[in-house]
Amino acid sequence: MPSVELKKILDRQHPKDYVVAFLNKNNDNFKQAISLIQTSEQPYAWRAAWILCHATKKQDKRILPYLLDIIKAIPNKKDGHQRELLKVVMKMEPLNEEAEGYFFDVCTNLWEDVNKQPAVRYYSGCYMLTMATKYPEIKNELEVLFGDYYTQSLSPGIKRIFERKLAKLNS
Repeated sequence: MPSVELKKILDRQHPKDYVVAFLNKNNDNFKQAISLIQTSEQPYAWRAAWILCHATKKQDKRILPYLLDIIKAIPNKKDGHQRELLKVVMKMEPLNEEAEGYFFDVCTNLWEDVNKQPAVRYYSGCYMLTMATKYPEIKNELEVLFGDYYTQSLSPGIKRIFERKLAKLNS
């Protein structure tokens, strides 16, 4: 359960460094934020996810015990919250096999929802293409998933990024 102090901090605008320092001050603050990001208690859950993304490093060991729970929470969140959780999980790459499978499925489902915010689809697509590098046998499936139907709602710049990544996979 998040503390009143954490909610107060997340309830107002504070400099990012101040909130990151609070989160990193002790393990209890960090655990409360982890607990909060998995809830639907807005606006705190989204804000906690955003600040957690800034407060963690690549392969942050504090996230590892909660990683699978975070991944499983993503589908039930709104777009902006999903985007921040995707970014947190992507910092933990490489994932273990179980987490990798769940996360790939989550990303694929988000990618296929053409009504999702482009940023959510961008991070999902990036992860899917990363997995195609690791598992070339899924490359053919991704060529279909990155076709016109799924990319028409993206900006021309994002489309080009994915086109280049796909071309690199095929070379």
